[in-house]
Amino acid sequence: MSAIEELRETVALSTRLLYRTGLATTRGHTSARIEGTETFIIKPWPHIQMHRVEAGDLIVMDFEGNIVGASGKITRVSEWPIHAEIYRAFPDVGSIVHTHQRWATMLGIAGRTILPVVGAELAAPVAEAVPVLDEDKSLIRSVEQGKLVARRMKDASALHLQNHGMVFAAPNVEIATLDALQTEYQAEMTWRALLIGEPGTIPPLDLRSGVESRAAGVVPEAWERYWKWVDRHPEALHRRTADI
Repeated sequence: MSAIEELRETVALSTRLLYRTGLATTRGHTSARIEGTETFIIKPWPHIQMHRVEAGDLIVMDFEGNIVGASGKITRVSEWPIHAEIYRAFPDVGSIVHTHQRWATMLGIAGRTILPVVGAELAAPVAEAVPVLDEDKSLIRSVEQGKLVARRMKDASALHLQNHGMVFAAPNVEIATLDALQTEYQAEMTWRALLIGEPGTIPPLDLRSGVESRAAGVVPEAWERYWKWVDRHPEALHRRTADI
């Protein structure tokens, strides 16, 4: 399998995981930059239910919004400027995830910070406060909007699109996907802790190792040992509670 084929498989896996973990249904997307080019891999429109996306369903787009690789009659996803303009602005970004995940989006709507409250490595994506894009609350469908997203994101690994959703940018697909998952967990725990008191946060020194590993593009073992397994066994994600 070539590097491009492997990348397509990983983007498809990420897309399925966004669905299986409840971070997106049809209106969400993972992309990956094709190294050394101004192109990226992403799923097309019309939306395929995300848990059914396979590598062969994906398309290749350039930074100008042109489809340069596809099979069948398809069109581009409307929010392609999110991906194109972040890639254009930040050459070290290898993957972008856009979601409408519930807990993180809710805190963005409320203007509250997602706090690093549980597990130093799990909290690394929110070690720094996630910035908020609050001056444009519509879908990001124009190049001008995409440039605004990139400017507001700056060096952050995530961005609230207030009243809309989340954007995550990372060195690779695996980390961008895990950032979305782990941010959602921190957001839910932040919200629940706020209901009963003032949340205590994990000290920056304890977060440093996870932050540095993430920045270096180190993929946690959990990607191979757990998340790929979850893709094949989605029933494992059903919520469970003690029933006595």
